[in-house]
Amino acid sequence: MARVNAPSHLDFQSYINNYAGRTAIDRAIYISEHCDSLEVESLQWAANAIKNNTRDTNKYSTCMTQLNEACKKRGLGAIEVDQAWLATTQRENEAILESLDVELKGYKNNMIKEKIRDCMTRQGDCYYQAGDFTNAIKCYIRTRDHSTTSAHTLDTCFNVIKASVSQGNFTHVSSYANRAEAVSAIQKKELVQSKLEACRALVSLYHKEKYSSVADALTKVTFELGNSFNDIISANDIAVYGGLCALASYDRQELKAKVLSNSSFKSYLELEPQIREMIDAFYHAKYSVCLELLESYRNDYLLDMYLAPHVPALFKLIREKALVQYCIPYGKVDLQRMATAFQTSVPGLQKELANLIGEGDKISARIDSHQKILISKKRDQRQQALKRSMKAGSDYEKATKALMLRMKLLKADMIVKSN
Repeated sequence: MARVNAPSHLDFQSYINNYAGRTAIDRAIYISEHCDSLEVESLQWAANAIKNNTRDTNKYSTCMTQLNEACKKRGLGAIEVDQAWLATTQRENEAILESLDVELKGYKNNMIKEKIRDCMTRQGDCYYQAGDFTNAIKCYIRTRDHSTTSAHTLDTCFNVIKASVSQGNFTHVSSYANRAEAVSAIQKKELVQSKLEACRALVSLYHKEKYSSVADALTKVTFELGNSFNDIISANDIAVYGGLCALASYDRQELKAKVLSNSSFKSYLELEPQIREMIDAFYHAKYSVCLELLESYRNDYLLDMYLAPHVPALFKLIREKALVQYCIPYGKVDLQRMATAFQTSVPGLQKELANLIGEGDKISARIDSHQKILISKKRDQRQQALKRSMKAGSDYEKATKALMLRMKLLKADMIVKSN
């Protein structure tokens, strides 16, 4: 991916303060790898965060190497690596794991289930802090056999999810989100469900699934979640990811029902007012306003490690939807006026419209290149009405047959009745 020279709206410190834990460090390093103007600042922040909030000596060494290379490119002096911290932390990691291993053997000999689970969790935490996500996940998974309550099972699932996100193993994230959802007798069920929907959204983004899946998941997240899950995803991310994916995949009715009339999601949009403005502009057919605002944030979104791979596709889909919506009310469209509205040339617009007409028939029209107009094809209203009638008749027939089958089953006393 090309490097971003100057994000238009992103203030690094304000942005990174939205996150906690590993995801903050990973995002800072991602920015350093893709933005020249923020490279040194983001690497300095990441190096300090690794020292202060983790015990990951390998990550610190790698980060400092990158930082000093960045300084050298700019003619700046080298920053001293904290060798004392590296040596001390490495010794402490080994000592902690050795102590926990002895402790665990004692609990296993005495068959103290709760203590075994707690000790395995602390082992997982130690590996996680040291950046050994594979062993962290193994330890967290082992706690399942020693869980005695629903709360314990949920803790296991979310610990595995956290470590799997850091490892980039989103298949594991999906699997344990499903396990967590199957847990019964959950306290604060809405909050837990919101966390799981947020996880599903990240899985869908990572695996490049339908953008409607991302939007559906994030528009279900209650505002109660807020920034309480910001070691995985921030409240601002919910607004940005959900809003852009909704714009790219929802029709006008869905935008109204799932976004504009959704009180929880509207609260998230207040955190990212530009997304709210884009959606409002699109819904009220102010397409040039929407697209201009969207384009002004391109570089900012290219520095988001989950969103960046999708920016070209999302922007293309939103623009295509705007072009289609612009044409719908008219029998004829003046291409010169339309090109002005979409800030492009007439030849460029003709090429875009030709693609929309040719690929999947998104616009039912033809282009008059001589007169520079788009002429909508008249739909056969009679044929459409007939198709709707046939479908309604087919649906009615299916419903009637199902009802008759149920009546026969009731008569034969073959229906399982509830108490």
